[in-house]
Amino acid sequence: MAGKQVVIIGAGISGLKTASELYKKGFDSCVVIEARDRVGGRLHTVPGYKNNKYDVGASWHHDTLVNGLFLEELSMPKEQRASFVFDDDALVVIDQEKGRIDQDPDMTLEVLMEELLKYNQLQYFEDLDVKDVNFFETIVKYLYERRDLLTDDQIRYIPQLARYMESWHGIDWKSLSSKCLEIAHQGRNAFVLNYDTIVERIASSFPKGWLKLGTEVISVNTEGKKVVVSTSSGEVYESDYVVITIPQSVLAHSLSPTPRKGRIEFTPPLASNIQDAFQRTHYGALGKVIFEFDKCCWSKDRSRAITMAKSNPEIARKVRDAQELNQLVEKLNSDTKYNFKNGESWDFPLFFVNLAKHTDNPSLILLMADPLTTYIESLPEKEKVYDFFKPVVKEVLKAFDCFEPVVTDFEDKLDETSEGPVLKNVLTTKWTQDPYALGAYSACSPGDDPMDLILALAGSETSKVRFAGEHTIMDGAGCVYGAWNSGVREASFIAEKMGKVRS
Repeated sequence: MAGKQVVIIGAGISGLKTASELYKKGFDSCVVIEARDRVGGRLHTVPGYKNNKYDVGASWHHDTLVNGLFLEELSMPKEQRASFVFDDDALVVIDQEKGRIDQDPDMTLEVLMEELLKYNQLQYFEDLDVKDVNFFETIVKYLYERRDLLTDDQIRYIPQLARYMESWHGIDWKSLSSKCLEIAHQGRNAFVLNYDTIVERIASSFPKGWLKLGTEVISVNTEGKKVVVSTSSGEVYESDYVVITIPQSVLAHSLSPTPRKGRIEFTPPLASNIQDAFQRTHYGALGKVIFEFDKCCWSKDRSRAITMAKSNPEIARKVRDAQELNQLVEKLNSDTKYNFKNGESWDFPLFFVNLAKHTDNPSLILLMADPLTTYIESLPEKEKVYDFFKPVVKEVLKAFDCFEPVVTDFEDKLDETSEGPVLKNVLTTKWTQDPYALGAYSACSPGDDPMDLILALAGSETSKVRFAGEHTIMDGAGCVYGAWNSGVREASFIAEKMGKVRS
């Protein structure tokens, strides 16, 4: 049995930052145990065509006015920090039938979108007892109550633009809590180029010997004076504290006796308040598809676009004729159902990053929410992925002033030169199939209260089992800097308890 001061489970950003801070505070005997054969967790930079690099996990520094990780990066010499660009320019909005409809003076969808979000916010501020419903129902309620102030086109297209919020939460509008919808931005968002620089920097700030990769933790026992951590490869560690940084989605399986990859057996079981809190929070699956071209044949004027899910031309009439809200919700819910067997890419809102605007990389990055993420990540071949998204990719390129047809050349066999875009590669995330991720980050369905889980996991002053990660903190929840902050928090807590307060 190896004796350690602290055992850290998981080498994502929160685990790495915990280890870095502990080392800075004078700890000399810790271990970071990671099931994968790499560090970074859901921060993962991968190579693509011509060795271009992409972050298939998190890509942004959010809330840059208060983002501690971003501010730490700024304090460093330029050559040591990860490059970034502010990419939050005006959104290009694309409809299947109308083409571009952003900044349309007759529809003013951007203004109405702001009003809808404020409408949603006010209904929960004015009365704390208002029932939490999914975002779809709130949108229908807004249309019903404001219908005399809206044109037919506004009624038709506001719901589809509003689905843009799916790409923030990683779940679709019928699963998304209205009460937990609002995102208060604290400054601009910066697109990172790339996160591997940050991961490597933090991982190199403590002894390399602390890292134990390719090793799965199977049990944590706190019945004695020390915490005993056992791994699947037979190592047993005895420590004063253990910091659990695995994703919320994986940790949830510790509440069930069913064996599976990533599950940790806790003895005694996790506290009842933790188990109860897991019933009031969910998990999202924000996925990515990266389309790599041989050259940029489109405009670099704008960096972001969204293709709206197709709308029902009858929606305005149904909203205007409705006599009762609940019946309208039921009717429109039926109209907006989709299935994957006969579905198509225009059934979903899709967010695109025009990477060519800020780099020399001629690529488009698509972001999608669950349940589409789970379906796309299950497809075995890049050809099938592209076939699914081909109609929307065509319209995105057209909106960016590229009218030539896309030529696919995945095998690099094209002899003649094409004037139009040549698609060389398609990369797809696999987070929903990764047993150590099972999705992207925490999300809220109607009735959830994320504070319950945060307080349950981070509120104990006596437990030697500590928790870190984006799901354990309010400031930066769901974000990289939130996970980073939680690592700082836990290292400070342990250092104070063990009498090591050196900064």
